[in-house]
Amino acid sequence: MSEQDAIEGLYESLVDMGKFASNPILEILPKPDTFKQGKKYPAGNLKFPDIGLRAYYHNHAAPYIRENEHGHFHIFISDDASQSKESWQHLAALSIDSLGQPQSWFCVNNWVTGGKWLAAEKAKSDLLKLFQQDTEKLFPVERWIFYMLAVYFSRLLDLLERRDNAIESASPTANTDITFKDRSVYDLAEMPVDLLADLSKIVASNST
Repeated sequence: MSEQDAIEGLYESLVDMGKFASNPILEILPKPDTFKQGKKYPAGNLKFPDIGLRAYYHNHAAPYIRENEHGHFHIFISDDASQSKESWQHLAALSIDSLGQPQSWFCVNNWVTGGKWLAAEKAKSDLLKLFQQDTEKLFPVERWIFYMLAVYFSRLLDLLERRDNAIESASPTANTDITFKDRSVYDLAEMPVDLLADLSKIVASNST
């Protein structure tokens, strides 16, 4: 998938939601005033039919909530055709601000989400396979997440490499299993998002 295809897909998903005066958060929180801290939305998670993605949205109390954060998506990926429970691996989280706009991508320690650790190199191959899939059956918010991953693909790989380096640095004995369970280690890497500015940069770089 080209960057232009990713941008067009993202734009179309926003247009589809805009037709109903909606956005990614309103799509999964039909009653935003009832948003409960720690509860996962939507009920049963976002399923991404026929595509190896899962996601849910929630928020935290201090000290884990980010500045100006309404909540965040946790996104998981699987390369297993059967999509067994054990095959899901945490890819990244996407923080949403109080206005419903994406404000940062970030990666957390393994104890936060559990499951098998997804190394950066494997994430690259898994995402490249993912981007070959058809998004026709996806709900608008699912397509939005799919194309956000595509638009930020190269920068997400850099983020995941920084995450892996942070784990190694926090594991002086090279025993990452101990660090994975260390609850004093939460955030591993973060990347700010300014969607309009980021898209403008991509378009400008592709036009030169």
